[in-house]
Amino acid sequence: MADMARYFAHISQKGKIRYGDVPGSIGILEALDKFMPIGEASCRTHDENGLAVWTLRIGKQEIPGRWVIVNREFRPAQ
Repeated sequence: MADMARYFAHISQKGKIRYGDVPGSIGILEALDKFMPIGEASCRTHDENGLAVWTLRIGKQEIPGRWVIVNREFRPAQ
């Protein structure tokens, strides 16, 4: 199985991000210590637990799947 790239949210809030906690579009970081966004995340909906569900785009490329944010890291939505 290939390693999946890791992406981080350009936000300061820690923990799980619930729907409405942050703006509807935020920057994507390559690493927490690299502050220049490499892409954009757009909040699309929320899951059954109220967590915000995001789509990711790096440049013009859509990253497959739906994502949630936990401790500033984008993780695949369940």
